[in-house]
Amino acid sequence: MAGQPPLAAGVLTSYYNGSYTKTIKECIRLPSEIHSTGFWNYFRSGTIPSTLPLLELQMVLIFAITRFTHSILKPYGVPEFTSQLIAGVMLGPSGLGRVGIFQALFSVRNQEIVGMIGTFGHILFTFMSGVKMDTGLINRMGRKSLFTGIACIMFPLLVGFTIQVTLRRSWLTAEEATGLPFQTALNCLTPFPVVVYLLESLKILNSELGQLGLSAALVSDMVGSFLIWLASMSKVGREKGMFGAAISASSSIVYVFVVVFAFRPAMFWVIRQTPEGRPVKRTHLQLILMLMLFMGLLSQWFGASLVFGPLILGLAVPDGPPLGSAIIRKFYFFNQDVFLPLFVTTCGMRTDLRLIKFNDSFMTFNVLLIFFTFSAKMMACAVPLLYTKMPLNDALALALILSSKGEIHLAINTTFRDTEKRDIIHNKRNAELRILVCIHKSQNIVAAIELLESSCPTRERPLGIYVLHLIELLGRSSPIFISHEMKKKTVYKTSAYSENVISAFKSFQQNNRAGVVTNCFTAISPTKFMHEDICTLALDKLASLIVLPFHRKWSADGSIQSEDSSHLRTLNNSVLEIAPCSVGILVDRGGHSKSSNVIASKSPFSVAMIFVGGNDDREALTFAKRMANDSNITLTVVHFVSSDTEDITLWDKLLDNEVLKDVKMNNEIVKDGPQTALIVRSMVDEYDLFITSGLAEWSEFPELGIIGDLLASSDLNSKASVLVIQQQRKKT
Repeated sequence: MAGQPPLAAGVLTSYYNGSYTKTIKECIRLPSEIHSTGFWNYFRSGTIPSTLPLLELQMVLIFAITRFTHSILKPYGVPEFTSQLIAGVMLGPSGLGRVGIFQALFSVRNQEIVGMIGTFGHILFTFMSGVKMDTGLINRMGRKSLFTGIACIMFPLLVGFTIQVTLRRSWLTAEEATGLPFQTALNCLTPFPVVVYLLESLKILNSELGQLGLSAALVSDMVGSFLIWLASMSKVGREKGMFGAAISASSSIVYVFVVVFAFRPAMFWVIRQTPEGRPVKRTHLQLILMLMLFMGLLSQWFGASLVFGPLILGLAVPDGPPLGSAIIRKFYFFNQDVFLPLFVTTCGMRTDLRLIKFNDSFMTFNVLLIFFTFSAKMMACAVPLLYTKMPLNDALALALILSSKGEIHLAINTTFRDTEKRDIIHNKRNAELRILVCIHKSQNIVAAIELLESSCPTRERPLGIYVLHLIELLGRSSPIFISHEMKKKTVYKTSAYSENVISAFKSFQQNNRAGVVTNCFTAISPTKFMHEDICTLALDKLASLIVLPFHRKWSADGSIQSEDSSHLRTLNNSVLEIAPCSVGILVDRGGHSKSSNVIASKSPFSVAMIFVGGNDDREALTFAKRMANDSNITLTVVHFVSSDTEDITLWDKLLDNEVLKDVKMNNEIVKDGPQTALIVRSMVDEYDLFITSGLAEWSEFPELGIIGDLLASSDLNSKASVLVIQQQRKKT
């Protein structure tokens, strides 16, 4: 709280496993501490709440493991970048990240600061790559460099996209195929900084072969950067419409013109202000660094990559002395030895080798795609060189250099992973579907478990369930976050209500032992901050769906049992605004007598999916189709088709048809809202669960959407539960 020092949450949760009792204490400090409270306290608590000692320990361990790894691999000619990447994998969840101390040090929550420093190093590296790039190579470029540079990106792109079109329909699902164009383009890129790094490591930068490689890499990088920019604008167009794409594209073009006609003359002015033989003023260097950071923010604002602005600004700096050399001399070595190793290592920490499945068609397809694009890239580089009578050994060596992967590829792949949508429709086939279930009262438990049981958890398509019990903070000054271990019997009760939650979901896990892993948490915090606990946990656990209970609860006879519109409805709306994944609001109308345990009782369970069209409906239908895998569940999809389709874009029509192609539907053509309401009302007694999309204006509860609001209305005599799904809005 404001005006008070951060307090340690003194809540203990004890577990007994048959031989000893283990006490776990986990809390979040608000605001967080910076300085250490004493090293001895860390051994007693098992955590490092102070951010500065945590960062120092992380950097020490990263540098120690990186140097140790490189000392072993260096005699074999392995570059330092590879050693840093291997060190990151070692510290990840498939290596040392599974050990207690490393798991605590490098958890997702504790990687924020070191990851931010590493990202700053990547931005600085990209900027300095632009500074070192000699744009005069374009004027001195021969036909050999031009043809090699163009061929080494266009030919593998052609081969990669041909493989996609030919094989993806028989090998992959629609969800798995969404990221293939990106992966293909990434495999075909030849970034100029990566080639410079390799040529410097091999000490052939100034040789004839090295200069030819630089020229070809510059051409290929220019083509690749233009294609990436087009892809970024296309993505903006799909998300914000043609007008948004036009604004972003025009902003990028205007920015380039400003750099060329304003900033580049300013750089020459700085050179003229520097006496011959004298260093560039520190003030000028500091202003350029500040400008670089601002350009990174600006490029993100108009939809381009974070490094687009710094790279273009770096190209505006004349290479060589005095200005270009001063920037490199000032920042290069510290960035290369401190910031970049942090970036590469933290990127490597995201790798989980346990997820690799060699018998999976998606993995096999990716291996084939990488092999064919790499082979095509090697061929495209070598053929023009051999045609110009270059010796075979030199041609193969240069082809390998131009086909190598480095820091830029890692950064682009990591950015794609971090901004990848965390929702149901993009969840890979047979991958674990992670769901965060929020519980406020004991009345929420039955409906939540019924929903999870109807989601058809199996060994092939498992569910990862994270249960968050939310308790309003009363009589304390600091919030508390408790993690419960499901596999250990609790002998110390946090509260009777928490035990009910833990016991119910533990029983659910035992009934579905093959396909469910359940973890329970308790958050005690003020109501106005609960949405932060929910969204933070969803982000940490990489959840695809958050399930929130509706603020109104019905009894078995159809009457309203309880309602808390002042707090819970505000909480649900806050989560909808900032959620890092999709959100489902579960309306429980008390109809649990028919099948309180769908899987265990083998009772028939009927689900109706009301499909109108759009992102939210496609997300909801994907979740509904998962339920249809169970033989006891009957899924009916009702597609409402408006007689007026002018407001529906061609792209939405294509995506709707793609998700509906394997569904036998009941198509209802409706003219207006009253006709839609009449059809929905006629269906309420035929189904146990309705699934629909939310967020619409002109209804009592806009967060439920028009149809969800109708199904949750107090004048509707129905016992069917309703799940209203909103696809992820906020990119993570």
